Amino acid sequence: MRISAKGEYAILAVLDLALAPAHELVPIQDIAARQGIPQRYLEQVLLSLKRAGILGSKRGSSGGYQLTRPPE
Repeated sequence: MRISAKGEYAILAVLDLALAPAHELVPIQDIAARQGIPQRYLEQVLLSLKRAGILGSKRGSSGGYQLTRPPE
């Protein structure tokens, strides 16, 4: 089975967010740096996951992304 680059990046981003402490917002820059994903591309991937209801976000300097459901 082949997974597209977008699918692989989505899996890596969700896994990164699942490892974050509960209810902690993770900045997109941190995810991109840890996973080695270009930040511009990661923004598009995270927006798709947000529209699907998997992620939630908050804008601003203290903002970031988090899972909408428990990682379990």
